[in-house]
Amino acid sequence: MNTKTLMITFLLLSANISFAEPLMKKEDKPLVSQVPEETQKINSDLDKYYAKLKYPPGFYEGAFLISFMGGGTLAPSGSFISHEKNYDSALQYKIVTKEVSQDYYPQGSIRSQDPGLYFKPTYTPGVASQFDFEYGWKEKIGLGFTVMQNSMNAKRQDVIPGLSYYKEYVDPIPRERTIYRGNSMSFLATYHPIPRNFFDPYLVARAGVVSFTGEAHSGITHDRFVYSNQISSGIGSIVGVGAGLNIYLGRYFGIKAEVDYYREFLKADQFSMRTLNSYQAMIGVFVNLSNVQYRLEQ
Repeated sequence: MNTKTLMITFLLLSANISFAEPLMKKEDKPLVSQVPEETQKINSDLDKYYAKLKYPPGFYEGAFLISFMGGGTLAPSGSFISHEKNYDSALQYKIVTKEVSQDYYPQGSIRSQDPGLYFKPTYTPGVASQFDFEYGWKEKIGLGFTVMQNSMNAKRQDVIPGLSYYKEYVDPIPRERTIYRGNSMSFLATYHPIPRNFFDPYLVARAGVVSFTGEAHSGITHDRFVYSNQISSGIGSIVGVGAGLNIYLGRYFGIKAEVDYYREFLKADQFSMRTLNSYQAMIGVFVNLSNVQYRLEQ
């Protein structure tokens, strides 16, 4: 009888322990979920980090981008180019009709009844380079400025200044000349329709001032009183519009491409006002300095 009583007592105690264990774990659960002060500090630092680097892979308010691009000038036009081409046409007529001298050729190389030797000119756009500094004023709008240089070369004959006061002498063969080299600084405004994205297309508008050098003529015939065709006091204004694409390779940098149309209004001592129109295709790299700075601070 005593053995049976002991067995029943043991079974009842085991049942009470098995039912009580889940209750104890359930009651202890809130204690485990409590966050200590150190964990709260870590979470606070993470929240602050991601708040400052909001949308780091793409364009956003507060982003500061510096970019460098290089490329070429396409399809130049305008009164600056057309005037120089008209000068070349007038000079071609004077060479062919022997109104200018080519006495430096060996005797007999040009017979008296033959026209003068004339070579067709070629105009070649030079390399363009551009620095952009852009700040995210709003989530989709950027403001900044651009520093740009572009040039244009020509291979053509011309009257030799200085030797042509009494008699005009023309180049025997075409010579390479830089007819335009401009340096501009302009304000820029951009619109980014898809911010916070690795692929960041944008539209851009620019307006500013330009200084330039090169060679130009005041008229369509040579002025015998000048000793140089070098442009002096070249200054003007420049406006442009374009479209581009930033491709982010991370939070800090990426590659970009841009196509622009520029119109320049130029004046110099040789002329009062001429225009130069051009398209430019550029490719380069950029860095997001706002993220780089925060990275260095960490």
